[in-house]
Amino acid sequence: MKLINFHTHKPQFNSNSICIVPFNVDNFKVGDSFQYGTIGIHPWKTDNSEVDLWLEELKNLLKQKTFIGIGEIGLDRLKGAPLDAQISIFEKEFDIATEVDKPIIIHCVRCWSEVMAILSIPKYRNLTKAIHGFRAKPEIVKSLIEKGFYISFGTSIIHSTPELAEAVTIVPKSRLFLETDDTETHIFDVYDAAADILDTTIEELVNITSQNFSTFFGSNLP
Repeated sequence: MKLINFHTHKPQFNSNSICIVPFNVDNFKVGDSFQYGTIGIHPWKTDNSEVDLWLEELKNLLKQKTFIGIGEIGLDRLKGAPLDAQISIFEKEFDIATEVDKPIIIHCVRCWSEVMAILSIPKYRNLTKAIHGFRAKPEIVKSLIEKGFYISFGTSIIHSTPELAEAVTIVPKSRLFLETDDTETHIFDVYDAAADILDTTIEELVNITSQNFSTFFGSNLP
């Protein structure tokens, strides 16, 4: 079976992996090469006068089978538009996700309470959702799991802190993903680190993440 790379800006296309590549609405071009794609408005791009046009374009693009999910989208306290504006855009993307029935992949920097509050709103509660590149405390991952999130860990687990390793062990295997994000690291190295933390084999993790891939994206897979 192939190693699922849940979120990579630098895909390494080969016979041993499946790469899910995130695109921003403003720079996606028809003909871009990818196996599986997601698309959204990154929070860093929210401070732009074109956002309303991008939201309309996002809705149109997501009606195609080309994209299996919405992402990465989210909130970032350190970069992008003022947080109130980011929240407004974030919620509009959730409305689109509800309309097109596709899962969301979330970028979150120092906005955990805001993200969890929004996903507690009844109309968004049942959205299929994942946090990518998780590096926060175990207490946060517990709260996210209670709210139905999948959790994806990146290259930071290769030289993990004790807290991050604990967070990995807390995530139910049925909600686990692994990724390389914007690094050149091979996804095998992330699986190797996760297998060590979880005291299991790479083969078992491949089986788990392959099943999670099918469950998370469901009927959106081409």
